[in-house]
Amino acid sequence: MSLRVYDVKKVSSNKVSVTFLVIIFLAVALVLLIRFCFGNRGIDESVAPEHRYDKILEERGAKNGVDPDLLRAVIWRETGGKFDPNMKGAAGEVGLMQIMQTASATDWANEKKRSVPTKAQLSDPELNIEIGSWYLGRALHRWRHYKDAITLALCEYNAGYGNTKKWRPEHTNEKVGNRIRIESTQRYVGDILLKYKGYQQQKEKAKLKKGK
Repeated sequence: MSLRVYDVKKVSSNKVSVTFLVIIFLAVALVLLIRFCFGNRGIDESVAPEHRYDKILEERGAKNGVDPDLLRAVIWRETGGKFDPNMKGAAGEVGLMQIMQTASATDWANEKKRSVPTKAQLSDPELNIEIGSWYLGRALHRWRHYKDAITLALCEYNAGYGNTKKWRPEHTNEKVGNRIRIESTQRYVGDILLKYKGYQQQKEKAKLKKGK
């Protein structure tokens, strides 16, 4: 009698172990499937953070009319050079391009007739760059007739349309100069333009080196 009880317990234990292993296997498979279908596509984590999002920057930049190097310079400034997709700002900004859920994300959602993304969703690099490049692209288009269109677009990205409208030059062929009245925005724009120039120079050097 005791032997049969032991056998029954052993069989039951084996069934539990097999069931547990099957559950673990299915869970792992599900995680891999989710990552494959909804993961951060176009992100090569084997390269330096500064160039980890190149593919997404090129795709979204082309789609929204923004030079990928300019987008990269904005991300560099917004994340303090860390290129951290989980970056959180003091005023509620989220992700690589420090998107505000109640501002640029809402504008984007209304334009695309979609639900406003949650803050968790805004941490996704692909969505974050999509919204940021769309917002910056819209600003570039708005100021396209001005000589300093990039400067004005960056002002709008940082300080909003209302302030930028006050700072625009009287004539389209004039530079913005010292018309920017917020010191932090002056630094913001200056830092990005300098970094953008650096990225462009790096690209030119790479082309020349490749052509030799």
